[in-house]
Amino acid sequence: MGDKMSSSAKVKVTANLDSELVKAIDQFLKRVKNRSRSQFIEDVLRKWHREQKKRELESQIEEYYLSLSHEEREEDRQWSKIATRSAHQLWEE
Repeated sequence: MGDKMSSSAKVKVTANLDSELVKAIDQFLKRVKNRSRSQFIEDVLRKWHREQKKRELESQIEEYYLSLSHEEREEDRQWSKIATRSAHQLWEE
C-alpha cells in the first residue's frame, strides 16, 4: 500500500486510541506480518487522504457540469458520441 510519499521525512505523532481498536489492529498485524502499527496507520491515513482528494475532484467535476448551459451540455453529448464511435473503431481493428 506504500508509495513514493512514504520515503519522506517522518513526524512523530502521539494519539490516544480505544483499546479494542488497538487490539484489532494488533491482531490484524500478526496475520500480515512485517508491518508496524505506524506503517498500518500511515497506510490507512494515506488511503483516506486519496479518497478525500478523489471526492474533491468529483465535486469539482460535478460543479463544472452543473454550470454548463443547455448548448454546452449538448455539445458535450456530441463530443461523447464521437469519442465512443472512435473507441469502438479502434477496438475493432
